[in-house]
Formats: sequence, C-alpha cells, structure tokens
Amino acid sequence: MKNNIHIITISVLLGIFLLGCPAPPADNGDTTEPDSSGAPDGPVRIAFVPSVEQGQIEQQLGDFETRLGELIGHEVEAAIVLSYSACIEQMAAGHFEAALLPSLAYVLGNERYGVKVVLKAVRNDSPTYRGQIIVRTDSDIDSLEDLVGRTMGFTEAPSASGHLYPKTLLLSSGIDPDVDLAEYTFVGSHTAVVQAVLQGRLDAGATYDDARLRLIETEPSVMDDLKIIAYTPGIPSDTVSLRGDLEGEFWDGFIEAMMEMSLEGEGGALYMIYEIEELVPAEDTDYDPIRQMVQTLEYDIESELENL
Repeated sequence: MKNNIHIITISVLLGIFLLGCPAPPADNGDTTEPDSSGAPDGPVRIAFVPSVEQGQIEQQLGDFETRLGELIGHEVEAAIVLSYSACIEQMAAGHFEAALLPSLAYVLGNERYGVKVVLKAVRNDSPTYRGQIIVRTDSDIDSLEDLVGRTMGFTEAPSASGHLYPKTLLLSSGIDPDVDLAEYTFVGSHTAVVQAVLQGRLDAGATYDDARLRLIETEPSVMDDLKIIAYTPGIPSDTVSLRGDLEGEFWDGFIEAMMEMSLEGEGGALYMIYEIEELVPAEDTDYDPIRQMVQTLEYDIESELENL
C-alpha cells in the first residue's frame, strides 16, 4: 500500500455549523493557487467513504491513484474518510477536491456548501437503484402488512436504500415503524442486516438490491434462505462530486478520465472499489427525488448533516 493512502478520522467542525455558511478553503500549507487550466499545484485529493468493508477499498486505492494519475497527467492522492459529514466538511474546507458521495450525502453537501455533482454511477445498466425488504424464506411473512408486530433492521439512519426509502415505503403502505413494528434497530452495514435476518435475529431487514450477493461465498444458500417481499422506488445513484469552486480545462479532463476509468470492466479500480460499471454525466436535478423524499419524511436535513 502506498504511503500516501491515508485513513482519516476527522472531528466535526463546529465552527462551520455555527456560522451556517460555507467555509473558505483552508490554508493548510500544501497547496497553492491553481494555474489557468484549473489544475491544482499539489495532488488531486479524492475522498472515499466506506459503504462496503473498509479493507476492500484500501486494497484498491493504490491502483486507483496510479491509473487516474496516468490519465490526467497529474498526481492523485486518494484517502478514506470515515464519515460523510467529515468528507463534506473537509471538501468545504479545501482539503479535498473531489469525493465519491452517495445521493443523500451529495444533496446535503450541495445544500450546505455548494458541492457540485459531475458524474453518476451506473450499475446493472441503470443510473438508479432500489432498496429491498428481506425476510427468511421459511417465515410466514409474505407482504409488508405481515411486518406488523415484527422486528426489523435498517442499516444506518442516513442510508437511502437501507433506511429512508424503505421507511417511506412502509409509511405509504400504512405502516408506521414507530408504532406498528414490535421493534426496529440500526444494524450498520447492508451485509450486517442480511446476516441478522439470515441468522433469525431479526424478522426483516432493509438493504440495497441485492445485498444478499455479498454473502454467497460464505453463505452459499443465502439466495434460497432469504426472500424479498418488497422493493422501493428507484433511488438516484451515487456521485462523483467536486468542490463548487473548481472549473476549467483540467477538471473537464478529470471528468473525462473518470468516465474512461469506469469502462475498464470488472478488473478496473472503480469496479473493484464500488462495483461501478460506468460513470455518466449527471445534473443536480437528477437528485430532486432525494429532496422530495426528505420533504415527505419531514427529514431534518440540517441536523442530519451534523450526524451523517
């Protein structure tokens, strides 16, 4: 592993929140003004947040740095940041030029700091994905209505596919998780939810479609032992996002290079890290469904920015 791959734990920048406005780029001593093309004087710093096992990302970051650096003719420094809030704050403070952000984190970053989306991920030939609700196949749960009085696991509170969209689906079906479920809990990762349902510790669980596949090697019968009783509507896929102040020929080339990298197949770094099959151009309006979901749930987006 290259020495410039860092695992960063970052404290919440209370001053930024209290001021309620975007923070200017930090004078951290390792960058200077970009040239007329927009290229930074130092490396292009890109943040990754573990949506899968952290070790899986770490193993591929060196290849990602090398390949992207070749394509853009500029040094690349990739780092793992352990929370989305820290990632967004550090972009606003000038410590990262780019980040791979999921849809909700992008919307929060755009609202708070003017982070801009440039690309979106394609998986299974689609720039959207779904959440799913799973139960054991040998249970007597066959529909959402059968969840009344049962236990259920979500991933984490800010997860679109592992909590927010499934919760919206339950509410639209007349099921209030706070009232109608015997209990619900936040388990953590999507894999952890699958394991909890598989082992019978929870009656049902919410994950992305199809998180069961990640357990096939260790649990070969998982596809038979668990069934899907409902899917959420489509969720806009995760993003490649830039700081709002970045523009110019260099960043146009960066975007083109990221798209080229995404077409390198299952052996490519982007597929190995996030299973991205392709990156395609994105617009901010592509993420309006996320904003609508936030309104439907009366979600406290400002509070969630602090806790994400």
